[in-house]
Amino acid sequence: MEKNRLENFEKILRDICFKIKVEGRKIIKNSEISPAQFDLLQIIYFRGPKRVTDISIALGITKSTTTGLINRLENSGYLKKTKDEKDKRVTTIQITQKGENVIKEVIKARVEFMNKVLSQIENPENLMRQLEHLDYTINEVRNNEKE
Repeated sequence: MEKNRLENFEKILRDICFKIKVEGRKIIKNSEISPAQFDLLQIIYFRGPKRVTDISIALGITKSTTTGLINRLENSGYLKKTKDEKDKRVTTIQITQKGENVIKEVIKARVEFMNKVLSQIENPENLMRQLEHLDYTINEVRNNEKE
């Protein structure tokens, strides 16, 4: 495929992801949670409890910045820290019910938005199959690059 078409394809996907993210962020707009804090909450919600180092790597930010985000979320009741039973130097970050509730609200808003979008599309089932295939292919390429 030619370079311009590939660049346009990447731009379309980036724009779609951004627009869906913005719809979800409307939910946290009037809350005490910043977009960076929400990104951190999502990591814990979808990937399970993590150490600070793992979270900072996933977010691509420094450990000190990650620690600040975690502390603010913990103080607000969205996260809790748990010391490892065997090694007290290791702290695991877990999401609380309050944190889960925020994530669920955002997901609900995104799903409602996508329902409106899909209702405007002639054959949404076909689009879903194509997107699932694209996701599968992306994962295959990523996994092959790791080897």
